[in-house]
Amino acid sequence: MALIALLIAIWLAIVARRRRIQTQPGWRPLAWGAGVGGVLALVLFLIDLEAQKMAARLATPLGLAWLVLFGLMLEQVRERRWWPGGLLAGSWLLLTLGGNAWIGSWLLGTLERSVPPATSSRWDAVAVLGGGTDLTPDGLPQLGSAGDRLRVGYSMMREGRTPLLVATGSGMLGGDGARDLAAETGELWGAWGVPPPGMLLLSGPVNTSQEIQRLADEARIRGWGRIGIVTSAWHLPRTMALATRYGLDADPIPADRRGRPAPASPVFIIPCGKGFHDVQLWTAEVLGRLFGR
Repeated sequence: MALIALLIAIWLAIVARRRRIQTQPGWRPLAWGAGVGGVLALVLFLIDLEAQKMAARLATPLGLAWLVLFGLMLEQVRERRWWPGGLLAGSWLLLTLGGNAWIGSWLLGTLERSVPPATSSRWDAVAVLGGGTDLTPDGLPQLGSAGDRLRVGYSMMREGRTPLLVATGSGMLGGDGARDLAAETGELWGAWGVPPPGMLLLSGPVNTSQEIQRLADEARIRGWGRIGIVTSAWHLPRTMALATRYGLDADPIPADRRGRPAPASPVFIIPCGKGFHDVQLWTAEVLGRLFGR
């Protein structure tokens, strides 16, 4: 209710201001309506916790841009300027849907649910794809947003389900091009107590296709009968498609699940960083699989 009242108040304020500038009659009721709507929104924000969270989101640069775009869209439509109004409406809708947390989690969930369960419980090696580490300001490795990959791989060895953990990957973009993701993973595993003979670090590959190709080569050279591949659950469909392409006999081991639906709260009507991040991940996975990367 608070969000609806605020959006209506913004629209009425814009219309009233334009009518006043153009000395058209009837702008005073609109101004009063905008004022009442603004007061109602303020009261709701003060007494309702969810409304307060909405206010905090609307106060961010993204929230303010979303509101301004909405007001401009309504004004163009009200004046029957269909072409600029349609362009603004399309931009506002793209911003709203592209940053929607419900849509983002649902899209990632469709990827996560499309992978069949593993057929084995023990593997000659368990490979953890790069991307689970980050660096501190001092340049030391730490768990990144996908750090659950490292935890799941480590748990496979700790449970006695594999004698060997394999880490892959190197940086690719900008200053990250000098990063050795496999070495970062190995350093963290070592701090957790994994002995050096229990780790194989495959630096060099800079994307998923190269990582799987390298693992397929190592499997042939080292005689691995079957391996497990740990990566984010939403990343597994593309990963397993590449494993089939390169003839790698592997089981999917999901980590870093993100398909849990966002709470049913009106707060999530407002676009947010998580929504954009999840939708971007889904888009990258679909495009990556389309182009075989």
